[in-house]
Amino acid sequence: MVDSVLLPPPPHRADGLRPGGWWTRRGDRILCDLCPRECLLKEGDRGFCFVRQNVDGEMVLTTYGRSTGFCIDPIEKKPLNHFLPGTAVLSFGTAGCNLGCKFCQNWSISKSREIQRLSERATPEAIAEAAVATGCRSVAFTYNDPVIWAEYAIDAAEACHQRGLKTVAVTAGYISDVAREPVFECFDAANVDLKAFTELFYQHLTLSHLQPVLDTLTWLKHETDIWFEITNLLIPDENDGPDELQKMCDWILEHLGDSVPVHFTAFHPDFRMQDKPRTPHETLIAAREIALATGLKYAYVGNVNDAARQSTFCPNCRELLIERDWHELGTWNLDDGDCRFCGTALDGLFEARPGDWGRKRQTVDMSKYALPIVSTDNGNDAKHIDAVFTQGISSMVQKPPEPADERTLDDQQQRAIVDAAAAAVEAAVLGHPLEWPDPDLGGTAARILSGAFVSLKRSGQLRSCMGLQGQSIRLDEALQRAARNAACQDPRFPPISPSELDQLDMEVWLLHDPEEVTERGEDRIARVTIGRHGLQVFQGINRGLLLPGVATDNNWDAETFLDQVCIKAGLPPTAWRDDATQLFTFDGDCLRGRVCTTPVSATTHGFGGSQVAAYADFCNANIKALLTGGVTSPYLPGALDGEVQGLLLQTNWMGNARPVVQGRLTLNTGMPLQATLFELVQEIAGRLQRQIGPRQQIGLTTDLLILDDAAMHGSTDAIRLDGAERGERAIVVTSSDRFSLHWDRNTTPDQLVDRCLSDIDLPASTRGVVYSLRGAGTADTFSMRRVPQAVIRSGGRPPGVAGRFYPDDPDKLAQQVQACFADAARAGTSSTGQAWPAAMVPHAGLRFSGAVAAGTLSLLEIPESVIIFGPKHTRHGVPWAVAPHDSWQLPGGDMAGDPDLARLLAEAIPGLELDAEAHSQEHAIEVELPLIRHLAPEAKIVGVVVGNGDLDSCRGFAENLAVVLDQLDTPPLLLISSDMNHFATDSENRRLDELALQAMETLDPGQLLRTVRENNISMCGVLPAVIVMETLIRRGALSQHQRTGYATSAETTGDSSRVVGYAGMLLG
Repeated sequence: MVDSVLLPPPPHRADGLRPGGWWTRRGDRILCDLCPRECLLKEGDRGFCFVRQNVDGEMVLTTYGRSTGFCIDPIEKKPLNHFLPGTAVLSFGTAGCNLGCKFCQNWSISKSREIQRLSERATPEAIAEAAVATGCRSVAFTYNDPVIWAEYAIDAAEACHQRGLKTVAVTAGYISDVAREPVFECFDAANVDLKAFTELFYQHLTLSHLQPVLDTLTWLKHETDIWFEITNLLIPDENDGPDELQKMCDWILEHLGDSVPVHFTAFHPDFRMQDKPRTPHETLIAAREIALATGLKYAYVGNVNDAARQSTFCPNCRELLIERDWHELGTWNLDDGDCRFCGTALDGLFEARPGDWGRKRQTVDMSKYALPIVSTDNGNDAKHIDAVFTQGISSMVQKPPEPADERTLDDQQQRAIVDAAAAAVEAAVLGHPLEWPDPDLGGTAARILSGAFVSLKRSGQLRSCMGLQGQSIRLDEALQRAARNAACQDPRFPPISPSELDQLDMEVWLLHDPEEVTERGEDRIARVTIGRHGLQVFQGINRGLLLPGVATDNNWDAETFLDQVCIKAGLPPTAWRDDATQLFTFDGDCLRGRVCTTPVSATTHGFGGSQVAAYADFCNANIKALLTGGVTSPYLPGALDGEVQGLLLQTNWMGNARPVVQGRLTLNTGMPLQATLFELVQEIAGRLQRQIGPRQQIGLTTDLLILDDAAMHGSTDAIRLDGAERGERAIVVTSSDRFSLHWDRNTTPDQLVDRCLSDIDLPASTRGVVYSLRGAGTADTFSMRRVPQAVIRSGGRPPGVAGRFYPDDPDKLAQQVQACFADAARAGTSSTGQAWPAAMVPHAGLRFSGAVAAGTLSLLEIPESVIIFGPKHTRHGVPWAVAPHDSWQLPGGDMAGDPDLARLLAEAIPGLELDAEAHSQEHAIEVELPLIRHLAPEAKIVGVVVGNGDLDSCRGFAENLAVVLDQLDTPPLLLISSDMNHFATDSENRRLDELALQAMETLDPGQLLRTVRENNISMCGVLPAVIVMETLIRRGALSQHQRTGYATSAETTGDSSRVVGYAGMLLG
């Protein structure tokens, strides 16, 4: 019997499984030597990656030849900017992963446990043939890490090299020393995902370790000729700190040299980290500046629209060499890889001419090159997984308009189309084959449209709306696709539940006559006719569409409609004014009906009682093993797996009153059952280690609740529980920062709603959303909630943003503060202070907004105490929070807090709480402190952040604040900390900011709030401004104003394409 295997043995198994390499026998188990995780597997066990398994006492790869996601990408998307720029690369991946990243952006593949659902067989030879046949220059092994399917990757790479193709690994670099060379030597290029630069991040957010990744990078640089680039995904408050970025860049320079390109890319909320915000563009810019200042020659930003920082410049003469607009090349100033201006050689692999693939993504039908895998299921999951990588949005094309009479539909035809759409929605929801009573749709099936949408509403609230627009398509095909996607694919909502079908009203939109709007700027407004036109915008990869009915439902005028379609596209509201934004109108005919009129029978849970019980016992055994040092197994052999929407584990022991609960909830998407359960097991074991001893471990019991089939029941001010009584369903009530879940076999849905509402205690002016989920559990009741809890910490508040918004070195900070006041003096805004009761200052960071803030503060007499009111930029802590600290720590010396005044405010103002957590990472207060310290070092500072509210709640806040201030001998200065509009062009930003400032100068806080919200002005501190102005009114202290300065970030960065505005104002 073989005791150790290094390189993969030849394929010889009769069952077709591929014998694997890199393993060692350990008694009746085998130890996987492929990656540092070193999984110890007994017969039948799978490793953490899931794709490597102990079968008959030897390692096998279970995914050999089974892949998905085949499509052609630009090489820049990997991302590789210095390897055959502009060329096409064939991309593919398989299931599984050897990391457990909680922020995984490809989790539906990397965490998939349904290998047979990966519906295409792709031999190494077929992959190479497909790449050659489609004109690709290379093949990328991507989506999940090729390390875990090394045998397949090595064979596929060899087949590619035989056909003259280059090979690219997109990898986390998490591989053992013994496997590194034989695996990576088959690749010509690599993008290595350096996820962070701390061991803590790797352990807690990826379930792995940092050092093996650094070892891989060092080995690639010094032991190979493989061209490689680095990607660093920046996650807010996790790995985006300047100190960590500086250390990473220093390490790269020292160990890898200055020629390795680094891509700083934006995070978007996904998988386990949907409570994190997207990465601010400014964070990416700051990271790139750190890299360049360190001495790295090539640093880029990614996942954002920023052509200037995605392009390549000569490291010697700084001329533009390769222009990139997203993944599309423009200007090319290379001669055989050398700078055309100064002759400097550019690092990388370049051909005489760039590729011309552009930014498009093209799916590849592997059935032309390989036979499909026989599967006993309907393939829906495989199609969904494949769609993650292969669905694109068609570009808008124009066609001659049809005569109006050819679009006319009689009553019979309208009924046929509505009935067909309803049947398609119902079939998609229930997983049934689609059968239309009238496939000809009353003679309309072959009519040509430019698109179609199906919109589903429940009690007047949007439930789903999906479709397509921009290419000529038959009506029947457009209807099927739109209805199917509306049923299951709208990313804003959960898939439609069978329990909702009889609750849904439906609109079917048949679209035609797309026409590009060639006018520019405000002249575009006149081209939009409300009630007739829908809108579609394109800018870069951003695109958005709104149907004609959206404008009429919301009573929008044409300008508001244009703003809103830009917001839908993820663009600034007024991007339609920009010549770079393409704008199209289209016409639409709307047909209305119901999906069905009778309730659908309650469907049974996908997991039966015995299966749930088996999983609960398996989890309990794993928890005990983790507590006692035993061997765990991530996967239950032979058990069903798949995607679920909720999991709750609750563990208890004899004599304990309340169980330890750990859970996950993903309402709009799914999550892999087995992989998620193992994470929950690890988290519960970690908590139990601090709570119980060996005697209690013996009597541990664990219960499990599995949830799926989410249904929506409206908002908390308009709850509709129809359908929630069908089967054993949990109720969930959620809002932006809190949720509560209850499941009880013996309680009605309305009682469960009451429990949830009691748990979360929604703040004034906020609404929650109500869901139900089908449950299968081993106990009668389960509950879980997450509600922000105020944290009171005494002592000093440590700096949260030093080194990011201002220097963390005391001397450098002092120099920058001096420079801010010197700039203000040169601008003529610095003067002797006067007694104004309130003012507004910006907080973007001293290098950007410090001069405006310094000029404003220098015009004030600063009293003994200052209350700074700022917006709440983070999700930490409670919505309305006053800092409880005794002092504010700053580089070079602290400032005093005023905890007594803070307590007075918290006691007097309903909803305002003493909370250190809300202030821990907040910059709106902290950025002002170095400037105030310069003018009034003895002042006491109270910080208040406001996270949400409306005019009524702001007035209530102000009324109580005024009462507190009236009781004080010396009233404090009220300071509004706010930037103005964010991220429009410089000229547009100035226009919007002027609207807001003029509204503020009316001294009517209601007018200010209406102006900001009606014009979609992203003035972050508008609520603090309203509160302060309302307070002054109540104290008879608001009759005048004085502007003190205005600037935008373009004056610092030189980039006028995307700016933030800064203004100062005195109020009294």
